[in-house]
Amino acid sequence: MEPTAPSLTEEDLTEVKKDALENLRVYLCEKIIAERHFDHLRAKKNLSREDTEEISCRTSSRKRAGKLLDYLQENPKGLDTLVESIRRETTQNFLIQKITDEVLKLRNIKLEHL
Repeated sequence: MEPTAPSLTEEDLTEVKKDALENLRVYLCEKIIAERHFDHLRAKKNLSREDTEEISCRTSSRKRAGKLLDYLQENPKGLDTLVESIRRETTQNFLIQKITDEVLKLRNIKLEHL
C-alpha cells in the first residue's frame, strides 16, 4: 500500500485563503474597485445590503476595497466568490493569477508542515 500524500482539510484551506487575502491586502486595496463586485457578492450571499452600504460610506477607493476584504475574510467562500466576480468582470484577470499563485504558495507551505 502506497502512502497517501497529505491533504488539507476544508478548515486548513479556509485558513490558507484568509492568509492569502491578508498577504495581498495592500496590493488588492490598490487594484480592486469594490463597487464592481457588489451585485455578484450579494447574489452569492457574501454581502448584505447593509454591508455594501457600509463599504460605500468609505471615503476612498482604497478604503472601500479594504472594508470589502474585511467582509470577505469573515466568509469561508469569500475569496472564491471574489475570484468568480473578477472572472465575470474580465477587466482585471491579472488579479486572479496573483491570488491563485498566493493561495498555491501558502497551500504548499502548509502541506510541507504536515
